[in-house]
Amino acid sequence: MLLRYLVSAFILILFSFITFRVIVRNDYSKKGRLTFVSYSFEVLIFALHANFMYLFLPVKWPNIPPIPENIILRIISIIFIIIGFLIVAVAMSGLGYGRTMGQDKKSLKTNGLYKYSRNPQLIGYGMILIAVVVLYLSWLSIGWLIIYVVISYFMIKTEEEFLTNNYGEEYQIYCNDVPRLIKLF
Repeated sequence: MLLRYLVSAFILILFSFITFRVIVRNDYSKKGRLTFVSYSFEVLIFALHANFMYLFLPVKWPNIPPIPENIILRIISIIFIIIGFLIVAVAMSGLGYGRTMGQDKKSLKTNGLYKYSRNPQLIGYGMILIAVVVLYLSWLSIGWLIIYVVISYFMIKTEEEFLTNNYGEEYQIYCNDVPRLIKLF
């Protein structure tokens, strides 16, 4: 099981690197936007990552394992899931389709949740993943979360290059004021 997990993790990280740092980056630099292929690969990566948890959960896909009896773990997980879903929903609805697809280049999104994080949608989804890790804590579930961080890093670096090229100094000023992850104070 561990070997299958490690090989799968390596393949997923490699596929993510190729997608974000080669394919998406190329589309951004040559076409100035995501294409259907690059966007589809992005969606596929996050779908594969979400289903990667079946390499450590004690059930077969698409079943959900029994929720642990520990009420504290349940409450913590529910809080993380609710907050995570709210952040993702607000961030994505505020971003809009054009920006999500890398096609709206008229203005830089700096209001709403984007005043506190340059990547609130990734933060929100990460909170949902943390809820799963809390419920089914193991080294493999922690590894799953770390894989998400690596995938997100590839995505963020590629998007930052695109935004720097499109918005130049305006984006640099925004980056100086708003952190990549969370602005607390």
